[in-house]
Amino acid sequence: MKKVLTIFSFLVFLLLIGVALYSTHFYSFRKDTEDISKEVSLETTTTIKEEKILEPKISFPKTEVYQGDTLIIIGENISERKEIRGEFDSRDLEFFSIEGSDKLFALLGIDAKQSPGEYIVSIFLSGELVMEQIIEIKKSNFYVTQIIITPELEEKGLMADNISKNISTNDGVIVYEIVNRYNPEIYFNKNFIYPLDELINVGAFGNIRKDNGVTIQHLGVDLDAEEGTSIYVINDGQVVFAGELTVYGKTIIVDHGLGIYSLYLHLSEFKTSKGLMVERGEIIGLTGNTGWSTGPHLHLSIKANKASVDPLKFIEGFDIILKEE
Repeated sequence: MKKVLTIFSFLVFLLLIGVALYSTHFYSFRKDTEDISKEVSLETTTTIKEEKILEPKISFPKTEVYQGDTLIIIGENISERKEIRGEFDSRDLEFFSIEGSDKLFALLGIDAKQSPGEYIVSIFLSGELVMEQIIEIKKSNFYVTQIIITPELEEKGLMADNISKNISTNDGVIVYEIVNRYNPEIYFNKNFIYPLDELINVGAFGNIRKDNGVTIQHLGVDLDAEEGTSIYVINDGQVVFAGELTVYGKTIIVDHGLGIYSLYLHLSEFKTSKGLMVERGEIIGLTGNTGWSTGPHLHLSIKANKASVDPLKFIEGFDIILKEE
């Protein structure tokens, strides 16, 4: 009998140990399961928060512009999976990025001779029309001035009538064929800069110059500078012309991509050559007095997708928008 009680007591002891071990294991398993559940819940919440999608936004800083102006259209929250583009008066508008900004931009150049009136700018996302904006183009009151022919110009054989003829049959044709080519590649990712250290505007954009029935519109700005002053390229690009023309003198044309070209006229010396890639701020030439010029200066022109625009307003437009961010 005593032996039976001993065996029974031993079995009870083993049972108690088993219950204790099971309870400990169950508690540990339950705790681990709860911890894993919390981690999964936290990860799920974080993932949902990160994938929050903002609605695309297209904005126009202004909807009233003048001949020669540049309108910068801004795109925000545009997914990389979406292709954004625009259309204006049968011209395509391509969007691009600028270093330091998470927005996209498109340049709408208003030609100096664009007919005043209301126009529609259409914006597409992956081929779907998402916005139409009416912009009003107003007439600019360009100054009318007299064509000045100095004795030095007469010695060169440059008179008002043959200057006009040369532009329409030679110099203008050469330049037109270059700047009206659309290059979809984009060479720049920064804002544009001024071509000289000091800006003294002595020949406003759009001036209409007349003499004895001859009319020539000034589609650039004349910036006063001593002969031999360094000229900086206003942004990255490729030199597509570097040569001497009769009226425009020593001329450089740089392709920045997306139909944007900068032109530098009346130079005294080239510091680059056709076909070379140039970087924003690089010296490409020296100011001079070649061609139809009455004194040392730099004539700067900008073409934005076939439109002749005021170069200074074009450059200032970027600075204003980027400073507002």
